[in-house]
Parts: sequence; structure tokens; C-alpha cells
Amino acid sequence: MKLQKFAIVGAFVLAAVSAAAPAASSFPTGSAGIGDGREVVIVDNTLELSDLNACWASGFPRDIHFENRSTRDFLVYASGDCSGAPSAVVAPHTSATFYGWSARAAA
Repeated sequence: MKLQKFAIVGAFVLAAVSAAAPAASSFPTGSAGIGDGREVVIVDNTLELSDLNACWASGFPRDIHFENRSTRDFLVYASGDCSGAPSAVVAPHTSATFYGWSARAAA
């Protein structure tokens, strides 16, 4: 009799967990939307930049794809050291490809 009680309780617990798991996984975490809350920029779909205040530079000027997942404008420069006027701007939560050499977030 005692074994039957534990089996019934175990079945109820298993049913509750089975019903709750899909419901819990349906809550939005940000990974499918416009970001996960982190301030990052993805370069060429491979490199993730998290220090947006630092100047990132490619080895040479070229077409570079930026995916701006931050809340700040990301500035693209024709120089190798983020100097001079920006040649392009990637708006927050957008992606674009621009010809440039270096980039960093706007202040």
C-alpha cells in the first residue's frame, strides 16, 4: 500500500513537471528578439565585440558586416585608428555592411 502511494505521488510530480517545462520554456528570454540585453556588436557573423568604447580595427580596409545589438550607434571609420569623421553609422538593433577599416560605438 505504501508503495502505491509513492507511485501515485511520483506520477503526479512527473505530470506536473512535464506540463510546467514547456510553459517555462515559452517565456521570452531575449535570445529570439532584438537581443539578449547585452551591449555587443557582431562583426562578420563571427567576432563579438563587447568593449564598445575601444577602437576595433580590421587588418585593412574592406567591406565589413556589422550586427549592432547595442543601444548605441556604431561608427565606422575609413582610418585604421578610429580617427577623423565616421564614414558610416550602424544604428542600434540593425545590421549593415559598410566599407571601412575601424569602428567603435558613439559616446
